[in-house]
Amino acid sequence: MKTVAVFSEATLPGRFAADLEALFFNLIRVEIAPVDLTEAKALAYDARRGQIDAEALLDILKIASGFDKTAYIVEGDAYVRGLNFVFGVAYGDKALVFTARLRSEDEGLYRTRIIKELAHELGHSFGLGHCPDRRCVMRFSNTLSDTDAKGPGFCGYCAAKLRRALRK
Repeated sequence: MKTVAVFSEATLPGRFAADLEALFFNLIRVEIAPVDLTEAKALAYDARRGQIDAEALLDILKIASGFDKTAYIVEGDAYVRGLNFVFGVAYGDKALVFTARLRSEDEGLYRTRIIKELAHELGHSFGLGHCPDRRCVMRFSNTLSDTDAKGPGFCGYCAAKLRRALRK
């Protein structure tokens, strides 16, 4: 079974780990811990843009020892070169989700957006690319409406590919 450490600056509901595990067919074990990323975010902050450089933050943050993947839920707004903003980013065994643009007065909607984006970025870390299926969580989100429109789950093609990766 693959293991995923999730370090979060945001408060997550008690069932968050179980819900994320279920999206990955209960083939992953998720452990969640609070984290303060103030110092790391300051090092990756681009004052000219008023945003966090997501790629710089990826370089700064560590992979948790004893885990297959490490994810961070970051309070802030971020970008990568060539894009005005990103909801998240993944490279290798690390994934980041940024909360600033996912916020909603509806707490349930906000949590759903976080889990969708985290599932999407972890999907990348397990080898999945973007998907053309509008309902698949691996579809690229260019806007918040795109995130809201897609489901939290994987389409059949992505699910099959993910299951193979999780069983390796």
